[in-house]
Amino acid sequence: MKNITGKSMAQPGTLGPFDILRVLPNSTQDSVGPVIFLEHIPATEFAPDEFPAHDGSFAHPHRGIATFTYLLSGELNHFDSHSGHGHVRDGGIQWMNAGNGIIHDETATDAFREQGGTFHGVQFWVNLPGKHKAQSPDYMPVESEQLPLIHLPDGVGTLKVLLGQYANAHSPIPAFTEQFIWHITLKSGQKTCLQTTTGHEYGGYILNGSASVNGTHTSENEFLVFDSKYEGICIENPTSDALDILIFGGEPYKEPVISHGPFVMNSLLEIQQSYDDYYLGKYGTIDYSTASDTPPEPVSGTL
Repeated sequence: MKNITGKSMAQPGTLGPFDILRVLPNSTQDSVGPVIFLEHIPATEFAPDEFPAHDGSFAHPHRGIATFTYLLSGELNHFDSHSGHGHVRDGGIQWMNAGNGIIHDETATDAFREQGGTFHGVQFWVNLPGKHKAQSPDYMPVESEQLPLIHLPDGVGTLKVLLGQYANAHSPIPAFTEQFIWHITLKSGQKTCLQTTTGHEYGGYILNGSASVNGTHTSENEFLVFDSKYEGICIENPTSDALDILIFGGEPYKEPVISHGPFVMNSLLEIQQSYDDYYLGKYGTIDYSTASDTPPEPVSGTL
């Protein structure tokens, strides 16, 4: 089995109206395969009209990565400066390839804000290979029912393929290298062992509850990293409630990684160019006028 080589607790922070947990990077790990960033918005209950009105102030740029927002509960809108617009509900994904530069804005829908409810999600940044950092941006909303859901042997739980593949099931979301994000739900008192690939990097994050992972006790909001030399990840749920865990990673990223703010490139010169192009207006502006949930005025975004 893949031995656990590092553990750390997610660190608290804030993002707009949310209390968040920063999972990756952390004190033990900068990345797992192409995944260089993970934030968790724990389940947060909003009363009707409690969620702040959308005013465009959250709009911000990205370059060189794909942003991957997995919404476990709630409703989420997306707007961007390349005319991308869509929304997803419980279990859906907002995927955006930032490519050579884009401004985007993610916010709860008007319906969610008016009715209230539970908002819960995670966001990954997936590093793009250098040749794809120069491509035009792209956007794809994916609803939960479009994602493969595998029923694990003996009825112990499910594995939802968010990115990449598991066995013969493939996510519809583009993957530019061998990369994966899986959401495993394990019933009370059950155990499962996952197929893995030698040489790939694997990380895990406990969304709720506690578990035994490869014989090591883990708890809610804990990040795990596994030794890439061995095969197999075995997860056991000893609790009386269902367990949810994310397993993610892929083939090692072998190009230089230079990260600054919202930009992730392969050199300092490319980082500087990213800022220059943003301030010169080359990423465009978001036109909210053709979509629902229109804020008072279009904005170009802020860092």
